[in-house]
Amino acid sequence: MAGTKNKPKKPKKQKKALIPDGLLPAYLASAFGDLYEEDGLMVMARGLGWLNLLAAFCRFYGDVQDGYLSLLKEENPNEKRTKPPLVMVLGMKDTECAALTSLLETWGTPHELQPTILTNENGGSDDRRELYSRGGVFCITSRILIVDLLTKTVSPDEIEGMMVTHADQVTNDSTSAFIIRIFTSLKQREKCFIKAITGRPEGLAMGFNKVDKTLKALQVRNLFLYPRFHEHVKQELEVGQPDLEELHQPLSPLMSEIQLALVSAVQACLRELKRSTPFVEWQNSELSIENCVTTSFDRMITKQLEKDWHRLKPETKQLSQDLRTLRTLFQSLIQYDCIKFYSFINSIKTMSASSRRPSMWLLTPAAEVMFKKAKERMYTIKKGKPTAKVPNPVSRLRRVLEENPKWMLLKNVLLEIKEEESKHSQGKRFAPTILVMCKDAQTTQILKTYLYEGKDQLMLDRWHRWLITNNDRSKNFVNGKIPEETRLLAEEEGSVGLKLKHSNQDRRANAKKRQLNTVPDFLRKRRRIALEKGRNGAFSSTEDREREAVLEEALEEVEHQYESKPAAASKRDLVAEGNQLEEEMYQTSFIEEPRIVIKSLSSVEADEGASLLQDVMPDYVILYDSDVAFIRSLEVYSAMNPIEDRKLKIYFLIFSASAEDKVFRKNLEREQKAFVDLIEHKQKMPPPVLNTEATQECREAILHGSIGGTYAGGSLPLAFDTRRAKGINKNDIRRDIAVDVREFRAALPSILHQGGMRLAPVTLTVGDFVLSSVHCIERKSISDLFGSLASGRLYTQAEAMSKYYKVPALLIEFDPSKSFCLQNSNDMGLDIKMDSICSKLVILTLHFPKLRILWSKSPHETLELFKTLKQNHDEVDVDKAVEIGRSDSIEALLTTEGDGEEEEEDQINEAARDMLLRLPGVNVNNARKIMRECESLAELSRMSRQELRNIAGPLAGQKLFSFFRQNLKST
Repeated sequence: MAGTKNKPKKPKKQKKALIPDGLLPAYLASAFGDLYEEDGLMVMARGLGWLNLLAAFCRFYGDVQDGYLSLLKEENPNEKRTKPPLVMVLGMKDTECAALTSLLETWGTPHELQPTILTNENGGSDDRRELYSRGGVFCITSRILIVDLLTKTVSPDEIEGMMVTHADQVTNDSTSAFIIRIFTSLKQREKCFIKAITGRPEGLAMGFNKVDKTLKALQVRNLFLYPRFHEHVKQELEVGQPDLEELHQPLSPLMSEIQLALVSAVQACLRELKRSTPFVEWQNSELSIENCVTTSFDRMITKQLEKDWHRLKPETKQLSQDLRTLRTLFQSLIQYDCIKFYSFINSIKTMSASSRRPSMWLLTPAAEVMFKKAKERMYTIKKGKPTAKVPNPVSRLRRVLEENPKWMLLKNVLLEIKEEESKHSQGKRFAPTILVMCKDAQTTQILKTYLYEGKDQLMLDRWHRWLITNNDRSKNFVNGKIPEETRLLAEEEGSVGLKLKHSNQDRRANAKKRQLNTVPDFLRKRRRIALEKGRNGAFSSTEDREREAVLEEALEEVEHQYESKPAAASKRDLVAEGNQLEEEMYQTSFIEEPRIVIKSLSSVEADEGASLLQDVMPDYVILYDSDVAFIRSLEVYSAMNPIEDRKLKIYFLIFSASAEDKVFRKNLEREQKAFVDLIEHKQKMPPPVLNTEATQECREAILHGSIGGTYAGGSLPLAFDTRRAKGINKNDIRRDIAVDVREFRAALPSILHQGGMRLAPVTLTVGDFVLSSVHCIERKSISDLFGSLASGRLYTQAEAMSKYYKVPALLIEFDPSKSFCLQNSNDMGLDIKMDSICSKLVILTLHFPKLRILWSKSPHETLELFKTLKQNHDEVDVDKAVEIGRSDSIEALLTTEGDGEEEEEDQINEAARDMLLRLPGVNVNNARKIMRECESLAELSRMSRQELRNIAGPLAGQKLFSFFRQNLKST
């Protein structure tokens, strides 16, 4: 098998344990052995610890004395290497890198053996070359590594192997596949290793032959599957199972009626969608209520309609966004309190009314029922019966303020735990720790306030804020007689405000008598360990973006309203907010009572659940919100940390007959089905053919030509020069392309490389791709095209290309999965609009007659366009392309009008001038004026906002003013 030769066997006995005993479950040791012996793709179920497995490999390859290198020396006594092997880890997020470092710290890994995190802030290529020469494990972004490989900052011969995370996202055109293709083609496959890991099996079960394509892109043959029902996992986790108590909370009657109204609204949208898309064969299983609630239903529908998107009416497009809004409302109903939910649906109604295409479902009877019942959860207005004595009785407002049913359930569970602990408290040294896991930081804040202040105080605060906002809006629309409901709400505002004032006075008086949440030093120190350091389909038309923004604006408005707390609230903040865990974890109890820690699931990323549990070491865990990965982490923690006298007790709170219940069960079913499909596919699939020489064109180039190039010292990786082949005219094939390094975030450079092109990654001042001495290309995706035209950036780019190149071109590249249509013909209308994308493109071509527009259906089509354009033209001079924009700008600054040119040039401080050109908003045009007005950069930095605007222009002056006064530390 590939990757097995010249390798030590699986380590069995070592003098010193790399990882302390008891920190890794046995099934991870088995997974480590499988992936170490044979290169392949490891697919693990959520929560089983793929990050721990990666950390074990990083520790193994980074340790010189007891790790990989020591085993090589045992196998081969002639091995003389003393530095650790160079191993690259791709695909890691910033939070995952921080979590990996923290995890290795808890294992006692010395700092010099930990992975090096490489980002854009780590210096230039020379600095990275020095780091690479030392060896070790590097967590690096794909864009940096591909540029370093192409520029020979690091050679594939120096790299021992690669580890790829989130491997389900690797495709044949991705940058990770580009890196692997270069790595395996310039180094013998049996002398290197490639190991891939993913914790998302569903990503490999989607599409046609996704597993085979991923294995081929990764250049590996083996597939390792570790589901929850794997024999090793099952045996270990079923020993010491935690004590689980599942508590089903029914919805309140009003919440049930609202949920039924939402179901009716979804059904109305689905019926209208079927009627308006007769050309699509919808299956009943696709358009179901369950799918709408449990999956990204709107994305699935949009993806299915993408090819016909330009044919759809605006009303049909709106239905897709409406389904997304309704799916959000299902979740908001069980997550928000009654006041926040009512504010949310009112914001949706207001935003929809002001948009071009109002939502259809808001006009249905189901929407009326939803608004009525949502208001009844807050308050009702009781009208008195008229009598002879009182013909016009005064109406009264009855405050309801229905709490979330889960709040009371959580409180009852805590009281039950406290009562149970009081029975067994004799002889105990420490109070038990209770960990409460909820969805996000907002829910954490609400639960903290609820447990600390109680339901009445919490709801009164939120009710008072809603009254202030609502009454302020009502004053703007009242003309003449005040409506009865408006008058009652105004009276309620005064009454609630007075009640809150007295309540705050009493609370301040009680706060002086007792100190809440005083945590001892030994507990503070225990929680300030390193584990917590790391926890911290775009549419093309304006109308589509406006339609999508309605829901976001409504959410933003509601969140802003309830996140802004009155000044008095800051005095009630818990002392725990000032510690290392900040706002994500709270202690809300006395020392002698059970300690309650509230943590948000959104802050636990990358399998950090195990680290959190090791830090907190809870006796009880309350799952206020469900998460499959964290539940698995609890199983692992319970198996690895058995309690002598009792088991870990878990309370699982879930709404019965609700969207929450369906989503949780659907996630479990989806993961299990994905693993079953992968197991069946693994039994039948042939070993993937590893194509180490990339495309046929590249293989032919090897046979007919050399591996010489015209840049970077004569050669570029996989840059095959066929011009020296016998019998082939050197003018027939042109392969050199200068590529701006920022373009390596996209798939196009990888596709150009597969097509046999020779890429020179450089920093271009003008253009994104330079094909020859006359061709300069500015590439724009559809979303980038809209943004560049709106900001005016494209005008500046077209001006620079037209100035320096004979044939400047704007490449408009479409997504191959979407329709090849810039703007819907139905949206264009009969009148010419200045804000239309077509009008802006016409104006652009009128201003720059030399500018050519290239339309490309996909990156593969762009490859053919580039090949055609390069015919009969000389190869690009890369060094000249790099200097074109940069050097001319400096020369323009050195050249001034009038006499005494040479004297003034001699007086210019070149270092200060270069620094000036790098300041935000400064270009060649306004730099001359700045240099005339200012003696030094220090004088420029002390100028006021208005002075900077006068000498640099309004926009550039504002950018400079903000830059000079920006804090060095993030707030």
